[in-house]
This record gives sequence, structure tokens and C-alpha cells, in this order.
Amino acid sequence: MKAKVIALVTINEDQTQALAKYLELTVPVLERVGAKITERYILEEEIVGDKPAETVVIVDYPSRAAIDEVFSSSEYKQAAPFRDKAFSTYSIHVVE
Repeated sequence: MKAKVIALVTINEDQTQALAKYLELTVPVLERVGAKITERYILEEEIVGDKPAETVVIVDYPSRAAIDEVFSSSEYKQAAPFRDKAFSTYSIHVVE
């Protein structure tokens, strides 16, 4: 059964090298499991509540198992320090 991940992120604009390294490590893992970034939105205005992040990214996965494979992979673990520098907000949510 297909699954989606919704990522709420805010990029640290002064950490472009960390972001590049994070993407270098994670994009091949996404490709390997058949995941695709399908939508990206910039959150411009909050109507009610607090703005959770600057950007919403939606990633389609072929299955929940594929999500688990990405986030438990050695490549993703290696990318974590770069992720922590590249983003001031980084929150991942599964929608099945």
C-alpha cells in the first residue's frame, strides 16, 4: 500500500553546504526505494495558530516499508549531522 511523508522544514540559508551534502546522501536512497518528491509548498501566511515551518514537502513512497528503509538506512544516519545543520525546523509525518 502506498504511503506519503509530509516534511515540514525550514532551511538554514547560511548552511548551503550542509544542505547540499544532506541531499547528496539522501536522494540516492529515495531513488533506490522508489520514493518521489511530488509537491513542495512555501507557507506564506498563517490563518490560525503558529507557522510550523517555512516549507512543506510531500514525498510519495511505494509502501510504508520503503519509508522505514529510508529512515533506518546507514546513508540516512550518515546524513543526520548535515540535516541538523541544514534545517532549523525538520519534522517528518507519515500519511498512509
